[in-house]
Amino acid sequence: MLLGGANPMDVIIDTDMGWDDVLAIAYLMKCPNVNILGITVTGCGETHLKNGVEIAQRLLKLGNVKAPVSAGASEPSQYNHHFPEPFREMMDGSCHQLDNLPVVTEPCDPRTAWDFMRDQLSSVEGQITILSLGGFTNIARLFELEPKAQIENIKNIVVMGGAINVDGNSDPDWDQGKLYGTNYHAEWNIFLDPLAAKKVFFTDVPMVLVPLDACNDVILQPIYYDLITSNDPVAKFTKGLLYSKTKGPDKEALPLPIFDPLAAMVMSDHMKHVSYQQLKLDVNIIDTPQDNMCGQTYVTRVEDVRPINVAMGVSEIEFQQVWSDVFNSPVIEDKPTMKNVGILAFDNVETQDLSGVFEVLAAARMEDGTPQFNVFTVAKNLKPVKTTAGPPVPNYNESTMEINPNYAFDTYPDIDILFVVGGQAIDELVESEKTDPLYTKWIENVSKNAKYVVGVCSGVLLLTQTGLVKDLNVTTHHTRFHQLQKMSDNNGYGLTVVDTRGGENFIHESHSKYMTSGGVHCAIAVAVHIVSLIQGLKSAEKLAHDVLEYTIPRGLYATPKDFSQPVHMDPQKFVLGFSHINVIVADLDMMEEATAFYKRVLGFEEAWSLWLPPETNEHFAADAGFDECKVLVRFLYHPNAQIHLELMMYEYPKGCQDIDYHKTNDVGGIRHVALEVSDAVAAYNWLKDQEGVTMIKPVREGYGPPQKLSPDPQTFFYWLDPYGVQWEFEQGRPMARVINGIVG
Repeated sequence: MLLGGANPMDVIIDTDMGWDDVLAIAYLMKCPNVNILGITVTGCGETHLKNGVEIAQRLLKLGNVKAPVSAGASEPSQYNHHFPEPFREMMDGSCHQLDNLPVVTEPCDPRTAWDFMRDQLSSVEGQITILSLGGFTNIARLFELEPKAQIENIKNIVVMGGAINVDGNSDPDWDQGKLYGTNYHAEWNIFLDPLAAKKVFFTDVPMVLVPLDACNDVILQPIYYDLITSNDPVAKFTKGLLYSKTKGPDKEALPLPIFDPLAAMVMSDHMKHVSYQQLKLDVNIIDTPQDNMCGQTYVTRVEDVRPINVAMGVSEIEFQQVWSDVFNSPVIEDKPTMKNVGILAFDNVETQDLSGVFEVLAAARMEDGTPQFNVFTVAKNLKPVKTTAGPPVPNYNESTMEINPNYAFDTYPDIDILFVVGGQAIDELVESEKTDPLYTKWIENVSKNAKYVVGVCSGVLLLTQTGLVKDLNVTTHHTRFHQLQKMSDNNGYGLTVVDTRGGENFIHESHSKYMTSGGVHCAIAVAVHIVSLIQGLKSAEKLAHDVLEYTIPRGLYATPKDFSQPVHMDPQKFVLGFSHINVIVADLDMMEEATAFYKRVLGFEEAWSLWLPPETNEHFAADAGFDECKVLVRFLYHPNAQIHLELMMYEYPKGCQDIDYHKTNDVGGIRHVALEVSDAVAAYNWLKDQEGVTMIKPVREGYGPPQKLSPDPQTFFYWLDPYGVQWEFEQGRPMARVINGIVG
């Protein structure tokens, strides 16, 4: 569904305008809760400065975003780390897509990037988020300015950069010498200006880092092209760029993360399944001619370094959903024109459904103060229509109002947005339509050319009767949930009825023109949503707050409580990540021995121990398949690998007390646990002499330390611990080639 959000966040984008930067900015131009204050460009990265500024200006013009572009540094503050010239020239042309952007003749903002950021921090009401998509040179210079910038007005710096527990990406197959080719640790945005990165890391400004650890979860694939179905200029340009990078002339030879769009998505707060860790980070700023580690981002224990919120993992499934929702949302018109809104009226129509829509849309104004919408009612004929409120009361004269329809079915203006609202007469209308489809035929005819079609309250049933609404999440008044689901099931419409009362009160999936809302006051919520689609979220928020005195609801929808809950689940959505390794020990002595062993041999630290209390034991036994049990649990944590080892001792019931090992090639079960190490040979030479460790040797004679798997760079060996676990130590797996199970 289309993503709402709180008041739009004010954002400055600092970028080097590479292909992924362009995708991220295109995403943010269509993101309804982001207000782009400006773009600052660095020439220290993927594009040359002049070209990057031009691309940024042309991209903003494509999306009708009125924001300045400022040029920043053309050289980094340290060294001269750079992309190869052929690569930069390709980026200067936006991967052969530059001609698909509108031409800009206006000059860029005359201020430097850091002066522009300082001016915004002092003049914009509220705090500003800075999204860093290139090197840190411009941002570091902001902190060095005299007079000082008001950095307390920075809400957050969200950064795509760094690599914590994975290989860097500064060692592509480019012949630039050992300085580049031997660096397996640095990520490009940090490597380009490591000193600037270190300075920013060591400030007190709140920061969110999106390193390669999280980016490696989302791989650039043709599916991101297919997920965009909108035909607006930004969507079309994005599809062209994606085609070039996945199928066209600039197709990547190896699997590649999607990088900057993930950081933009995290910043816009649309990713809910993100694994964060609070880490103190430092940057290596020393270049060496061989085995270079300059630009490496690493965890430090220095006391005065403040922790950074680091995204270590994300859900690719969620990323794809948000990607589709945002890129298929509308681009706000540069100069919105008046839109015709038709409300279908009939006898016993719900007063609030009709008047709520009318009140919101008739009150909306364009920048010049003229009405944004021409709102009118259309009925079967021009006879007065009676409106009612609430469920019917037999044998009583109910309170009613009468309205005179503006138009009849046989003559009405073109309708841009159609509302099918609810009321007491819906059941009678739906039944009569089966033999005399007067209303449904009219709705079908109007829907052909309407930009949006909205079902409100029980009016969703009449809209559904047309057969136009298919394969969507939908909602209606809560008393009609079962009725709507049955209508869909009987006719094969493929609808999923959801309860929006705890959420935004309406459903709109971005790829569809059709939307539905709950009952009565929910008409106001969906009408405000229509304003946001035409004028933008900021205008909709202003209308709701200043004119309607209405609080826009936020939240999530859910399956109605009295519906049968789903039996089948999608494991790609409910599996969030790796939790822990479990090892069973025989008694308290073995618990202490195992704890000491894993501390000494693998570097684990003891986190906590707990005898499960009686009530927990009862629940644990039931879930574990025992009648009763008494269990001691101890968790060990590895501070570098950031994994957990769970030692468990059953006082009762006792299982098999023998420790058995399988051969390396035995079938069935998990055969080993693999850990990446920095030096496999050194680890082997140290580990083979450790008490309790059994090395697994091949049959052949003369076997010594492990060798590289030539021509591949991996080195590995297997060993056994005293507690039934076979381990693998591995060095040198090229993580850029093995991402999400994809081998390049």
